[in-house]
Order: sequence, then C-alpha cells, then structure tokens
Amino acid sequence: MNIMWLENIKIAFRSILSNKMRSLLTMLGIIIGISSVIAIVSIGDSMKGVMDDIYKGIGKNRAVLYVGNVDDFRSTDFFYLDDIELLKERFGDKIEYLGINENLRSDVTIKKNTVKLRMACVDYGYDSVQEVKMLYGRMINKNDVDRKSRVIVLEQNAAVKMFGKENATGMTVRVKIDNSMEDLLVVGVYKEEKSPVLSLLQGQDEYEDSFVPYTMAFSSAYGFYSLDVFVAEKYSVEQSGDEILNFIANLKNRNPENYIFYTVEEDQAQVDSIVGGMSIAVACIAAISLLVGGIGIMNIMLVSVTERTREIGIKKALGARTKDVLFQFLIESATLSAIGGIAGTAFGIGLVMIGGSFISIPIVVNPVSVVAAVVFAMVIGIFFGYYPARKAAKADPIEALRYE
Repeated sequence: MNIMWLENIKIAFRSILSNKMRSLLTMLGIIIGISSVIAIVSIGDSMKGVMDDIYKGIGKNRAVLYVGNVDDFRSTDFFYLDDIELLKERFGDKIEYLGINENLRSDVTIKKNTVKLRMACVDYGYDSVQEVKMLYGRMINKNDVDRKSRVIVLEQNAAVKMFGKENATGMTVRVKIDNSMEDLLVVGVYKEEKSPVLSLLQGQDEYEDSFVPYTMAFSSAYGFYSLDVFVAEKYSVEQSGDEILNFIANLKNRNPENYIFYTVEEDQAQVDSIVGGMSIAVACIAAISLLVGGIGIMNIMLVSVTERTREIGIKKALGARTKDVLFQFLIESATLSAIGGIAGTAFGIGLVMIGGSFISIPIVVNPVSVVAAVVFAMVIGIFFGYYPARKAAKADPIEALRYE
C-alpha cells in the first residue's frame, strides 16, 4: 500500500512538472485564497494580542463608576470628595485605587512659547496601579494630596517644549485653574510609552500630558460625574462592583440601577467580539476564492484526463482496477492543491510579517490555522478532483485504447 502511495505521488509530481505554467495558473486560485485567509486570520489574532496588551496597560481590574439614567436627576447624584472618602473607608481592603475622572486644560506660555497642557487630576498611589516611568523627581504623593500642594508632574515632551530640557524639576509652571492663574512647582518628569497601534487609534493630540493632585484643583462642593476604580486583584471585579453600587445607592437614596459600574473586562470583551467578527466575515469572503480555485482544479483535471485517455486505457488493459485509477487522479489533484496551499500559506505569512514590520506590531501566526489551511486545500483538491478522477476510473479500456 505504501509503495502504491509513493508511486502515485511520483506520478502526480511528474504530471505537474510536465506542465509547469498550466499547473501554476491552476494553483493560483488556491494560493490567493489560502494566503488571504492566513493573512486575515493572522491580522485578527495580532490585533487581538495588541488590544490585550493595551487593556493590560489600562488595567484588567479597572472600572468606571458613573451616574446612569435618572429621571428626576438632582445635584446630590454626583460624586463629591466626601463620597470618595466614605468609599475608601468602606472598601479600603477591596479598592486598590479610587480617584476622579477629570482633566484640566490650560495654555502655558513661557518665553513667548505657548504649550497646550492637559492636567490629569489624580490621587496618591496612582503610580501603583498604572505604570508611570519617572525620569526625574517623584510622582504625586500623599502629602501633596493632603496639603493640596500646588505641584505638577510633567510628561517628558511637555518639559522639553516648555523649558528646552527634560529635567524641569524645580521649575515653575503658570496655569489657569478655575479662572485664576496658579504657579505650580514641577516635582517630577515622566515618560509616557504608548504602543504604535494605540498612538494610531488616538490620533494626533495637540495637548501635552501631566499630573496634579486632585484636591488642589477642586473644592468639596464640586460634583464629579464619574470615578476611576481599581479593584484589588484578589477580589472579583464584578462582585465588588455590585457591592459598591449598593453602597452608593443607599448613600444617595437611589436604586443601584441608577449608577453604572463599567469594567475594563466588559469593554475588552466587546472589542474582541467586534475584531473577531470582522476577521471571520472578511476571511469567509476571502475563502470564496478557494471555491474558484477548486473549480480551476476540476477544470484542469478534466483536461488532464482527456489528454491521458490512452494512458488510462493501457493501465486498465494491463489489470489496473477502477479504484487504482480513481486513487491516482485523486492523489494528483490533492497534491496540486497541497502545493498551492503551502505556497499560499508562505505568501500569506510573509505578507503579514512585512505589514507588521511597517506598523511595528508583533505578528501572531496561529500554527493551527496554518495546518488547517493546508489540510483544507487538500480537501478542496480531493473534492473538486473526485469527478474528473471518477470519470477516468470509469473509462472503458477498449474505447480508451482507440482514443487518439
């Protein structure tokens, strides 16, 4: 049996090599189809990996607590500084970080050079839940928050644009906060590292980043629409969210449904679902070319059967059984498809590797999809090669020998 397999594979290769251009054109549909599917699946997996890294940076245990739909809205529905302190006291062991979701913006002019500055209002401990790569000085600490200190931590680019150097610690930045000008002491400079994909998604930003203590920027009478929550890793984000919602509802004399606890995991699941759905849809469209390639294989195998009618007749006259002839042509069509599948796989992988190098993202090639692509190509060859093979196997040896 093994000898017959080997012999049929040799015959298949001889037939393919005897008509190189015709074989290449026949395989072209398979090559294009397989390479398209491999490239699309790899791009989808790579984008999923990139999004996983982005969300990992954002924080898997992160959530946003905000005011939901309230028909009879009142100002007490907002979150106040006192509410934040009560939440910290009640969930001190479960909440790793709790802060406000507020940014201040101001134009900073130094020596006729104007820089647009965005100031993220944070609590102390922010750098324990988010990576902040300090270059000089320090991050916002507990004393800054408790004393409402007029301090600021600049991003590297902001420091360079304002002062012409990275190490701007000890310098003073004059910003506008609540319609009044404030002088803020630079106590640190950090470097923000973004992935190329995240930078591409966010687009060009005219504002430079920085951090300031939230207590310095807002009074106790100011109400916040949303809070930034990091749940301690040893606790369930979902369960902790339910407890926080119930606590807030009782505190505000509302129902838990009037507030939303939206987690990063929920957001990531939605993005993954969209990316996965788009990848599958586009891959299915690309797979249509495999059908075209299969029809091309059927067509060329019919031509091959016609050209080799006399050869078939001789084999059957010498004792070849119907299934032997059928098997020979099925092997030939499967080999033709497999070669196209391997070439298409290599082309598809090469395509995404080149594309990945241009946009600087790590490319993920799933070995399962590669094996599945080659096997599927062989199945296509067998499926579409069956009719020509069966036609050859059923040929009357006498009529075949008369064929010219």
